[in-house]
Amino acid sequence: MDQYRPDAGEQPPPRRITINDRRKLHPETATATTTSMQNDVNPQAAAPPVPHAPPAPEAPPASQEPNPLEAPPAPQEPNPLEAQLDAARSEAASYLNDLQRLKAEFDNYRKRIVKEQTGLIERASASLLHRLLPVLDNFELAVASAEESREFDRMLKGIEMVFGELKEVLAAEGLTAIRAKGKTFDPNFHEAALQVDGDGNGEQYVAEELRSGYTYKGRVLRPSMVKVARRGGD
Repeated sequence: MDQYRPDAGEQPPPRRITINDRRKLHPETATATTTSMQNDVNPQAAAPPVPHAPPAPEAPPASQEPNPLEAPPAPQEPNPLEAQLDAARSEAASYLNDLQRLKAEFDNYRKRIVKEQTGLIERASASLLHRLLPVLDNFELAVASAEESREFDRMLKGIEMVFGELKEVLAAEGLTAIRAKGKTFDPNFHEAALQVDGDGNGEQYVAEELRSGYTYKGRVLRPSMVKVARRGGD
């Protein structure tokens, strides 16, 4: 190609300014422009690494101390129903303790009374048996004498003596025979076993005593079994 040569009177066309010319004139600007062009091509490579910030320290928990500026809470008023309930429970517990103590005392008293009554009965029986022992001895002597002599009169006399001694012992203990024969019939002391028919229309009386009755210290122990008849009218 032929190189363009301008005529003597013409001015040559303006020359293009290349990147190299810019670098020569303004080296700092050219460097910034080149870096900007590289960043446009690969923005991730151009961006400087961002350092990770350390985690922020946790804030200490707020103190639970009361604020002196705040008003203190109002005191809670007592419930009258709860006070009455507590008083009722205390009273019930006191009554229960008293009842349990009384129950224990009554049980001890009952056991003591039963023991004392049993002792009294045993002592009374022992006393009666002690008084009857001589009567038993006399019966043995009367039977032995009757076997040896074979005499009816002596045996009868011995039995009568023993019988009299036995009645004395029983009378000393409070036993008394009910006298019924010839007395006016009294159902409190007499038990009518037979009734004799008669012409009289008077009051009933004991015509005959079939079995003796006894009282013990004024109380009827056994009524007399009798035969009843009527007295003649006047």
